[in-house]
Amino acid sequence: MREWVHECMTTMVKPRVRARTYEKYVSSLKNYILPAFGDMPLEAVTVEVLQRHFNGLLVHGGGKGTGISPSTVRAARRYFSMCLDEAVRAGKLASNPVKMTRPPKLTKKEIVVLTKDEVDNLIDTAMEIDHPYMGRMMSELISLTAHTGLRQGEVFGLKWEDIDLDQAALHVRRSLAHVVGQGAVFQAPKTMKSRRNVALMPKDVERLRAYQVWQRQYADSLGNMFHWQDLVFTSPFGDPLSPTNFARRYFHPLLKKCNIPEGFTFHGLRHTHATLLLQMGVNPKVVQERLGHSSIKVTMDTYSHVLPDMQRPAIDALNKIFKEGFVFYGRFEGIITACWPGVAK
Repeated sequence: MREWVHECMTTMVKPRVRARTYEKYVSSLKNYILPAFGDMPLEAVTVEVLQRHFNGLLVHGGGKGTGISPSTVRAARRYFSMCLDEAVRAGKLASNPVKMTRPPKLTKKEIVVLTKDEVDNLIDTAMEIDHPYMGRMMSELISLTAHTGLRQGEVFGLKWEDIDLDQAALHVRRSLAHVVGQGAVFQAPKTMKSRRNVALMPKDVERLRAYQVWQRQYADSLGNMFHWQDLVFTSPFGDPLSPTNFARRYFHPLLKKCNIPEGFTFHGLRHTHATLLLQMGVNPKVVQERLGHSSIKVTMDTYSHVLPDMQRPAIDALNKIFKEGFVFYGRFEGIITACWPGVAK
């Protein structure tokens, strides 16, 4: 089994997916599938054994003997199924037993978002970071992310050539990922819909113009020590931001200083952007386009928590429509009764 999974991953999957995605597949299989099935022949894996294994992962699949989440189990199951599908195509298996198992039921995790005032406080407090470069850079990074809804990889990979300040728009053309053994890797956006143009507020344009000048002056002051790569947001020496280092050294301490609720992540700025727009009555289709979701269904499913609030204006409109309709009918009820006795009864 181990040899087949390795062959499947390297020759059939790796050429078709992004480097970070491939790393995620391999890591999941290594941690949750191969320890149990790596030494077994392909044909020895049965539905019953697989089902017990997937159920067991929910209870004690973690590194410390604790269970892992249903979404993690479902992912491991899906990647393993992909390998066995390839075995069926290669004639090594008659059928794929993973497809006969039942995936664990997903429990939807509550999205944590910020209010407009909390976002503003986060932006302002970032300026107080005790570093001449990181304070200003962090403030601009948080501001632009909250105002555009970009994914972390998209905003980390943003270059000045992607921003048209005259047209007040930015163009998402790449994403930055960190891959084990390779470091920072620029890759294509997540989906075709992810490659998009995002309109900017005049306030964003003004901030970016000032920040661009300031960043250039800072880079010039360091000379060759600053590795200029045209990136909008960088480390103090111009290198691509490391998500792990960024979160541990700067973002998490900043959240704590601002008393942001536990569980909020950088991705929460994207959720905040979408939630605030939907609460203001912006058409979900427009929100989908700004976020780069593959379909409107993804947007509506992700932000279903906002939908009850969006129903209120619809009910108010319906009340107004049908109330006016009743009044309109009442004006002519007498005429109808006079012309056609009995009709109005």
